[in-house]
Amino acid sequence: MSRRAAAALALALLAGCATGGKLARSAEAVKIDVEKAKKSGAARCAPKELSAAEANLDFGLSELDDGNASAAAGHLKAAEQSVKKALELSKTCAPAQVTIKQPSEAPKKAIVIEKVDTDHDGVADLEDRCPEVPGLAALLGCPDADADGLPDLEDACPTQPGGRDTQGCPVSKDSDADGTPDDIDRCPLDPEDQDGFQDEDGCPDPDNDGDGLVDKVDACPATPGPFEDRGCPVTDRDKDGVPDDADKCPDVPGLASDGCPKKYTLVEVKKDVIAIRQQVHFASGKWKVLRDSFPLLDQVAQVLKDYPAMKVSIEGHTDTVGAAAMNVKLSQARAEEVRAYLVKKGVAADRLEAVGHGPTRPIASNKTGPGRAKNRRTEFRITALE
Repeated sequence: MSRRAAAALALALLAGCATGGKLARSAEAVKIDVEKAKKSGAARCAPKELSAAEANLDFGLSELDDGNASAAAGHLKAAEQSVKKALELSKTCAPAQVTIKQPSEAPKKAIVIEKVDTDHDGVADLEDRCPEVPGLAALLGCPDADADGLPDLEDACPTQPGGRDTQGCPVSKDSDADGTPDDIDRCPLDPEDQDGFQDEDGCPDPDNDGDGLVDKVDACPATPGPFEDRGCPVTDRDKDGVPDDADKCPDVPGLASDGCPKKYTLVEVKKDVIAIRQQVHFASGKWKVLRDSFPLLDQVAQVLKDYPAMKVSIEGHTDTVGAAAMNVKLSQARAEEVRAYLVKKGVAADRLEAVGHGPTRPIASNKTGPGRAKNRRTEFRITALE
């Protein structure tokens, strides 16, 4: 019996239970929305969201089959959120409405295809960025009221012609070339302000950035900074909260003690990733994490505890063996499983994102066994540190 058939049987057995019945109805609603999303073109416009919805739906059905209503509820909720996002992203992705006219007695005559053009501006809805407002073909169907070459939706001054570098607004006169237009410059002709700063009043100030150092001795007169750094702001290149002047490892995020990363045996914290020294192992063709990978994931969890502001994208990858769609679904399921493990280890769920890329991002050739082995991997990409 297939998993879906087994899940259907489980749903039938739970019909008398209020919780089971509610979950069964939720699962059926998600199935319907998944089919709607597919028909709307979500496979092209929202492939990650559609794959996440299908993977979580499969999880939910499997857990209903096992009688695990609590876990099933969580996956069905995740599936519902993902399919809603897929439907939203694919609203304008559905195939154009097509009318085909072909006389039955003249099959060799040309087929007439009519594209939908809601605003009748000559630009089909599929190519029209403003499908409900008549516009210009040169601007992908969007209007340009002031005829300055910028569509109204990108024009900060849609009724006044201007330049692209001023977001479509007219250029104001600036007599003293201080960056403050004459209409708001309280000192528009001040000869001492020819090389002044663009500020609220357009007048020269002894300390434009207000950091306590007069401009004549301020190495960064437009940006406030401490006296010991000659008025320049303290930088933090690796964004670990430790200023560069006190950071012994300024290009790699580290801990508050000295700015250097903590040493781990199985992982290493780098600027953009938590690099792992061995791969996460899963059951063949499945998403279950094998026990030999628990110590590795425990250290990843420890990294996230040591860096409480860090957020991570867990990204699953596969080789090209098998159907691409199934590989995307499998990689999504594996990333979700790793995320669930880290959450069980005490990492807040909102700090973790699970994404399945399938075979779309290889790092080696898929024509050899060793190359395929490298492509079957899990990566932990750092998305935020503050």
